[in-house]
Amino acid sequence: MSDRAYVDPAHPPAMAGTDPRERPDRPAGHPPGPDGDPSPARARRAVAAASIGTALEWYDFFLYGTAAALVFPALFFPGEDPLTGILLSFAVYATGFLARPLGGLAAGYLGDRYGRRSTLLGTLLVMGIATALIGLLPTHAQVGALAPMLLVLLRLAQGAATGGEWGGAVLLALESAPGRPGLRGGLIQSALYVGLILGNLAFVVLVAVLDEQQLLAWGWRLPFLASIVLVGVGVYLRRRVDESPAFTALLEQRRTSRHPLVEALREPRNVIAVFLVRTGQNTTFYIVSVFGLSYAATTLELPKWVTLTALLVGAAAAVIACPLWGRIGERVGPARLTIGALGGLAVIAVPLFLALDTGSAALIVGTVAVTIGVVNTAADGVQPMWFASLFDVRVRYSGMTIGREAAAIVGGGLAPLLAAWLVASSGHWWPVAGLMIAAALLGIVGALLARRP
Repeated sequence: MSDRAYVDPAHPPAMAGTDPRERPDRPAGHPPGPDGDPSPARARRAVAAASIGTALEWYDFFLYGTAAALVFPALFFPGEDPLTGILLSFAVYATGFLARPLGGLAAGYLGDRYGRRSTLLGTLLVMGIATALIGLLPTHAQVGALAPMLLVLLRLAQGAATGGEWGGAVLLALESAPGRPGLRGGLIQSALYVGLILGNLAFVVLVAVLDEQQLLAWGWRLPFLASIVLVGVGVYLRRRVDESPAFTALLEQRRTSRHPLVEALREPRNVIAVFLVRTGQNTTFYIVSVFGLSYAATTLELPKWVTLTALLVGAAAAVIACPLWGRIGERVGPARLTIGALGGLAVIAVPLFLALDTGSAALIVGTVAVTIGVVNTAADGVQPMWFASLFDVRVRYSGMTIGREAAAIVGGGLAPLLAAWLVASSGHWWPVAGLMIAAALLGIVGALLARRP
């Protein structure tokens, strides 16, 4: 574990013998701010475009997770018993995570070779089109087995787009200007939770205003179709933003890497560290936010509004907490803060399920809110600045993305599916709590392994 003085990705130390006024991270041809660094207005536009685009893209991705728990079993797997239908729905949900590393590899290569901005425009367009097409899909009752097959294909496209989004958005924000990297990185993480809120709020509204027949007949399509409009807004904003100054400097000096993926893997320690940290955190987060929602609604037969409200309150708390944790991480060290957060997630695993078993709406909402909005975000808020600092700017997009998106398969795609199987096999939630604890400990190992170059 290394918590030496934080190295800002947008403002690395000057190289020996180099005039600090000619740092390689400063782009030529752009007006400097008062301290000689890129214009603060440019930096604000970059953070805003990265954050808003991220919120819209993750709205699309999380929208599927909510639908997988609430409506897709009946629409695409109607011949199965409820538990088997949920397992199949989560299996399709997992395909999006399987595609994330592939999309991440492609985006990492393109982002390190040709630029962060253009790569981000591509990920946003792919996500928006795939999500809108899900809203147009025929159901199993209309076309039989073809319906879930088409759903799998579109979920794969969603996953590929998401795999390239986070790393590019983080770098566009952090490399735009020096100073307060924890705050700016935390804002990107906040945007992710805004997407989670929007994706779940859409179904909260639909459940409130439509009866179940209307929801299954046509209501579920509306949030997916709305994606095309929202993504259009995101594309407009990102087209108005300049390329990352750090990457522009690489282009001007002809220092871009020809093979960034290979170069990043030549020193795999930090790639492995990112993978382990994200596997630990992803497993606990998706068990709570995806499996927990379906477990409470089907096994415990709690009203759907209880778990949806709990998730929304937790995500709202996370929107506020992520930038705050980012700033705290600058002071205490991101690795130390991450270890503390993962330890907290291990401790809260059993109390979380005990709270669900009570059936008390207030207790469930409060426990889920603390788990997602406070403990989980202590690890989330510092990851943008920390992960970016672990890799050289030439391979930063690739290095961050390889580790993070490979972890998405294990922690995000397989964890809810494994949790559902464990409950189906054992008849109890104890194995799932054990899975959360083991995953958190694995993440701590990753935090201890990380070393800044």
